[in-house]
Amino acid sequence: MMKAFFAKITAFFLAILAFFGIAPKTPAPEVTIGNDGYAIIEHGVQFSFDANATTGFSWTQKTDGGSVILEKEFYTSPKTEEHGVAMAGQGGTQYYNYRAVTPGTTTITFTYQRPWEQEPPAKTYVAVVVVANDLSVQVASFEAK
Repeated sequence: MMKAFFAKITAFFLAILAFFGIAPKTPAPEVTIGNDGYAIIEHGVQFSFDANATTGFSWTQKTDGGSVILEKEFYTSPKTEEHGVAMAGQGGTQYYNYRAVTPGTTTITFTYQRPWEQEPPAKTYVAVVVVANDLSVQVASFEAK
């Protein structure tokens, strides 16, 4: 009973935020590729995933290894031309920016699910990031699981 109530309240607030187009002020870097992918950016790597905050689903990440650290996480949704704000129910993109800090390998697991549900994630991606001695970054693999 409480889970259903929490789910409805969460969905309601996410819809309100999406309706008013509330999103971080910093736009995604120009080098970003779209739809569940990654791009090498200055001093690191950026992962981007299709998302829709109004459904209650959200992306989470977990790192295993210390060669990169999460520097920035943000969500954007496109604004309509007519009103200049995001429309309720409209999807967007979730971004994760990682900065290289030391040579080595880090595995990052991204999951897309409703946090209050016990169901397996709707989507899972696993990325293996390798940082060279000069702190240049390479994504050795990026796979849907």
